[in-house]
Amino acid sequence: MTPNSVESTVLAGSAGNGSRSQFRPLPLLSHPHIQTLLGHFLPGPAIALPTREQILRLPDGDSLVLYDNVPADWRPGKRVAVLIHGLTGSHDSPGVKRVAARLLTQGIRTVRLDQRGTGKALPLCRGYYHAGRSDDVRAALEEVHRWSPASPIVLMGLSLGGALALKTAGEAIEHPIPYVERVAAMNPPIDLRRCAAMMSLPRNRMYDHYFVSVLVADARLRQRYFPDLPPLRFPRRMTIRLFDDLYTAPRGGFADALDYYHRASALPLISRINIPTLILTARDDPFIAVAPFEDLKPPSNVAVEILPYGGHIGFVGWDGEGGVRWAESRVADWVTKEGSPE
Repeated sequence: MTPNSVESTVLAGSAGNGSRSQFRPLPLLSHPHIQTLLGHFLPGPAIALPTREQILRLPDGDSLVLYDNVPADWRPGKRVAVLIHGLTGSHDSPGVKRVAARLLTQGIRTVRLDQRGTGKALPLCRGYYHAGRSDDVRAALEEVHRWSPASPIVLMGLSLGGALALKTAGEAIEHPIPYVERVAAMNPPIDLRRCAAMMSLPRNRMYDHYFVSVLVADARLRQRYFPDLPPLRFPRRMTIRLFDDLYTAPRGGFADALDYYHRASALPLISRINIPTLILTARDDPFIAVAPFEDLKPPSNVAVEILPYGGHIGFVGWDGEGGVRWAESRVADWVTKEGSPE
């Protein structure tokens, strides 16, 4: 299949039938590593609106930081989007800012999170975010709902944040979030075990090294803020899997990395989601396993779009409006222009 004959796979729901469901990468830019790196390093438009920072204290004493941007024509009762960043990210991650900027032009108020122990929340938290922290997401949603009780909320996440959004939606039967109108997830690692295995492949060594170096640096900085935490013991050669064994799992209450991957993965919960949901991913994503998406049998209100190209949070291709950030336009259109999945 060539980049000029790209067909997306839509597994369920009508959310995949919109005008942007066909993605074509820019010429000579279809390679997944190019798409991934461009998605990470190319900045989006600056957010020109004033940003209000709000510290949200959690029950255990840690905190999240919420970054609130309000369009001039927004009024209570209009939509609010809550955006969750991915691994080693923050509210200031390029992808998060690009999605936020796009939604703001559509008149949607946006709230970006610094998860537990990230960005400005790092010195405020003894704990550490991970794929199982859906309770933190619910706390943020409840806070935003308190700000404007009449406003429907769109929950959106990128990468690990997308998996958290899906996990939160799948748990809504036990933990209701009736004010959440829609959920969107871009390139979410819904099966953590398979994604960790992909990350360990030789072709992904640069990604593994990058993520681990940031995670270890954050852990060491956290130790400086909270010197009474258990001492750190990292071997010289680290991997994501080893970091999860030595840090994520024990600090998050899991037996080991495999226990963390099993208990925190969103995959088993997707069939329970009863909120209109769009999942967008790429078959060539270097480190997000595509097989779990292809094997899904989601309910009709959950649409899964699998694009042949796009890399990880890349999707650099014409958006039909003179821009090249296709995915951001796709999710914004789904939120603002298309009918709910049937």
